[in-house]
Amino acid sequence: MRISTMQSFNSGLRSLLDNGMQVKNTQQQISSGRKILTPADDPVASTRILQLQQDLSLRQQYQKNITAATNRQSLEDATLNGVTENVARIRELVVSAGNGATTREDRSYIALEIDERLDALVDLMNTKDASNEYIFGGFKGDTLPFQMRAGGGYEYKGDDGQRQLTISSNTRIETGDNGKNIFVDVPAAKNSFDPYANPNNTGTGVISRGIVYDQEKYDAFYPEDIIIEFNDNAAVDPAVPNFTVKQKSDGRPIDGLKFVPYSTGETITVAGISIKLAGQPNAGDSFIVDSSPKQSLTDTVQRISEGLKSLDDNPLDSAALTNLLADTLTNLDNAQTAVSETRSKVGGRLNTLENIQGLHADVTLVSQDILSKLQDVDFAEAVSRLSLESFLLEASQQSFAKISNLSLFNQL
Repeated sequence: MRISTMQSFNSGLRSLLDNGMQVKNTQQQISSGRKILTPADDPVASTRILQLQQDLSLRQQYQKNITAATNRQSLEDATLNGVTENVARIRELVVSAGNGATTREDRSYIALEIDERLDALVDLMNTKDASNEYIFGGFKGDTLPFQMRAGGGYEYKGDDGQRQLTISSNTRIETGDNGKNIFVDVPAAKNSFDPYANPNNTGTGVISRGIVYDQEKYDAFYPEDIIIEFNDNAAVDPAVPNFTVKQKSDGRPIDGLKFVPYSTGETITVAGISIKLAGQPNAGDSFIVDSSPKQSLTDTVQRISEGLKSLDDNPLDSAALTNLLADTLTNLDNAQTAVSETRSKVGGRLNTLENIQGLHADVTLVSQDILSKLQDVDFAEAVSRLSLESFLLEASQQSFAKISNLSLFNQL
């Protein structure tokens, strides 16, 4: 069969170009470290590589979320441990205050340490994380959760939200607990109350946390709420600051306490509870005492401190103190239970985080191995192949040069 000069030339040129392209591809593979340079090189493998890369990127984000959640939960656990220790110490002090040999002066000294422990508790309840957010504020991480009310007592300024993070394709986990559930909504030993100043007050009056002076009488009044309202000075003669104590539901005065002259530091005993007002309220100012089946941890601590400082050694006060001490111990135990239950939840979350973190690590290793086999170059094999392809390219170049110079005219 005759082969034309053009056929011979084209065949040699194709061989030369093919070998050159193979050398170029192999050189690019070696320089990039990747087998597949474009999706067209291996569409099936390229699709699998993309899937693996996306999965690894997602797992990397999950691992970051797990680290953030673990750090926050570890901080919460350590903080709650501090709360537990302080509450335990307060309980010891309450027990010692119940010793029959203690005097009012002794109880006042005990109350001073209780006040110090309360400050420590509030500091713990207002703990911040590494992101400078309050861990017990719910979704309001930038708001100080426990703040002193202008009219007395602590108020929770956070919300009841619970933050979560996604740590796997089908798992979301809580990264904290709000202070309302742990420290505020604590079941009270008996029917309780929450006193506070009307936020619209214009004077400087403050209200104490108060104590239940006669539980039986208060139980009969419960669940009615109380309003202490300051009247115009001219409502009495001579004109002096005065107040009326009335039921919140219908405005009726309670125990005949109507237009009562006021003096700062005065104790008001009504419906079985004893509350102290101080400062200078203005006419129109009011203080509310809401009945409640719950009692916050701060209220429990403040209430026992006030009782130890104010109750005397007379029979009536001694009976009230005995009841207050017993109720306080129960309320502290209830608070400890709330903290312990939360710590149990935190421990469970930490275990879950550890387990899923280990799972992600194992899957990541397997995925990285598969990805490496699909896309990483075997340099020993590639260098050997490049040597062979370079040899073939050189041979094709020499062959093409000889063939391209062949012509019948060379024989004339």
